[in-house]
Amino acid sequence: MKTTKIVSGLMAMAMAVAAMGVTASAAENVDVKIGKASAEAGKSFSVDVELGSVPSSGISSVDFAISYDSSALKIENVKLGKVGDTGAKAQEGDLGDTLFNWYDNGKQIVVVWATGLTDSQYWIKSSGVFLTIEGSVKDGTAKGEYKLTGGGADRAAYPGSSDKAGAYLSAVGATATTDYTAAFTNGSVTVGGGGGQQTDADWGNADEKDEVDVSDAVLVARFAVGDSVNISDQGQINADVTHDGQVNGDDVLKIVKYVAGFITEDDLAKA
Repeated sequence: MKTTKIVSGLMAMAMAVAAMGVTASAAENVDVKIGKASAEAGKSFSVDVELGSVPSSGISSVDFAISYDSSALKIENVKLGKVGDTGAKAQEGDLGDTLFNWYDNGKQIVVVWATGLTDSQYWIKSSGVFLTIEGSVKDGTAKGEYKLTGGGADRAAYPGSSDKAGAYLSAVGATATTDYTAAFTNGSVTVGGGGGQQTDADWGNADEKDEVDVSDAVLVARFAVGDSVNISDQGQINADVTHDGQVNGDDVLKIVKYVAGFITEDDLAKA
């Protein structure tokens, strides 16, 4: 059913573009950042997928997939985030239910958000959480990091095509369409014991230097607000001192408390 809705939405978009006779042009990248989470086997996890560098003119369609290891992870739901709640659904009428849909093909989460409206006030225009993936780690899953990798959907580019689909983000206006390139930052779900905490982490040491100090707090703060900073995968694990699978302002506050001497190194290792 979800697959049918996705195809219906894409076909509606394609017919609208053909009818308008629009011309296409290429533009800059749109960042697609897949988050990280940690969980024990048998427990739930949640991962946000954020859009960044969204053009001020907006995006009217998004079509990409996130590959995952189905032997370890079970995908249970994908919820639309704030940046995708543009009011387009109410304006679409009978096609409103096709605006946002997803399906799980057993190895990928395929996501489509597409509106045929040419009025850009109903397009995606802001950066932030586009969707949230909810799932659980299967019982018996071994400890380790299980990648969430962005890319094109494993299906034909269009019905009858022999070409595989890519990752598409575009803006379809009344007279022209602009295609954007998806620049993915891949995520993961890390499976481990003890509430999903990483026993090999150097808690708080986001920059992976000799000691945890104010520079780590600054780095994490910049990362949390979406600045382009150099922080490795291990640094992100180290920075998650609240042990919730996310790197955000709560982690900054806890690192600052440690630097100021209000809490101990052992406290950084505790959820």
